Amino acid sequence: SGKTSLARAIAGLVERSGGSLRFEMMPLPPGLRGRSSEVLCCLQIVFQNPEEALNPYLSVGETLRRPIRRLLGSSRAEADERVAWLLETVGLAPDYARRLPGQLSGGQKQRVAIARAFAPNPRLLIADEPVTSLDVSVQASILNLLVELQARHGNATLFISHDLAVVGYLADEVAVMYRGQIMETGPVQSLNRAPYHPYTEMLLASVPIIGAVREEIG
Repeated sequence: SGKTSLARAIAGLVERSGGSLRFEMMPLPPGLRGRSSEVLCCLQIVFQNPEEALNPYLSVGETLRRPIRRLLGSSRAEADERVAWLLETVGLAPDYARRLPGQLSGGQKQRVAIARAFAPNPRLLIADEPVTSLDVSVQASILNLLVELQARHGNATLFISHDLAVVGYLADEVAVMYRGQIMETGPVQSLNRAPYHPYTEMLLASVPIIGAVREEIG
């Protein structure tokens, strides 16, 4: 549908071929080149697969320290203090700073990736299906963490998912994309009220309904 392509274009990771993007009235250049430190701080992204998002040769501490020093201009001591705070914020002990990604579980890696995204105090967090690659038992804890961090930091979140159950839990406003076009937008509650686009209907039909399953079994 183009959801990930749109997210990467907003973050500047791929250059758009046309159109324009603005964030808080600031025009966004097509790619990372030309974006100021302020814009880079404002827009941060969490990827779907934490295995690919973290450098396996960098410790957790170095992974978190880099954006703090490069984007915020903090000293090494200030960065180390913020690293410890970030780890605690995402539910990890400060001594995780000495670990390598290979020593972490999938859920812990995604917590580190989320901590890195929050390192420069973003105003918009782009979360591109951040729980899809995780075990079901871990997904809820990561979703709750994102909700808690948003409430604490006051940032906006652009959450991308094909799972409308998750979208309904997290979102205030929703946009449905199909073949690169936005088909409909509105409050998340409006998705349950017809009429809606056939693709929205397909997404709604894929959401498990526990009561209906029980009736069929009974």
